[in-house]
Amino acid sequence: MREYILGIDPPAPERFELRPLPPELSILAPIQHKRRTMKALIFLSLAVISLLLWGPSLHAEDMERNNPIYRELSQQGRMTSGEVTDVYGVPCVEVKLESGETIKSLVDSLPSLKNKRLMAQDRIALINKTHYLLVVHGEGNMSTDIDKMFVPLDYSIEPQILPDFLPEAAHQEKYLLIDLRRQYLGLYEEGILKHCFPISSGTSRRMPIKKFKIYYMDQIHNSNLFDQAPMDHALSIGGDYFIHEGIVPGYPASHGCIRVFPLHARFLFYEWAKPGIPGKIIN
Repeated sequence: MREYILGIDPPAPERFELRPLPPELSILAPIQHKRRTMKALIFLSLAVISLLLWGPSLHAEDMERNNPIYRELSQQGRMTSGEVTDVYGVPCVEVKLESGETIKSLVDSLPSLKNKRLMAQDRIALINKTHYLLVVHGEGNMSTDIDKMFVPLDYSIEPQILPDFLPEAAHQEKYLLIDLRRQYLGLYEEGILKHCFPISSGTSRRMPIKKFKIYYMDQIHNSNLFDQAPMDHALSIGGDYFIHEGIVPGYPASHGCIRVFPLHARFLFYEWAKPGIPGKIIN
């Protein structure tokens, strides 16, 4: 439909000429503008939906082409799905470990990780909260039931697990944060996170959520409640609860205390901790 206005021809006033309105004066202009806006919105929506649907697979394809760790895991048939997953801010893929394997043996089987073995072992252990020497479905204490683990594809990215800054610790020289849900221990200095360690907390006898402080430290310690079980490099945080070295299999497995890797327990005991340092437990 078009709209017209009357135009007058001076030499022949009795004649009339119908001329179309300029587009900007037409009553259809707002409608046409709305139509163009709707088309743009629909196109944008389709683009977003396409990214959501196809983004992960396209990202995985990029990883397959460009990341040697991804290629090697794919060639070995270790990946559960091949999907790249964000774990604590780090791109990872989930892999399957067979019974008898360890994180160490996994790392040694991948040429791209073998040349940076120590970093790779520590990073995979940190993300999966499992010591790199624990045997999958092994016998005795040196074992874990976890047979699916995340392997980082980029070791230049630091995992963001606990808060980098803790306001209540800002005025403390040192501070301990125990996160029972995530199963991590954070060491803070003047509110800034300096170290993050995996833990294994209690199963049936969970530690109560509370504020605490280190009351005393015992280099060689045995449990008074559980058959003199070794709890070396122990930090007493109240009652029968301690932070001490032990098996950290990737899930809560202690009688109630906080277990940490032996190396981390020694660092705490000899280099970082002292009586009087405060902390809190969150869930």
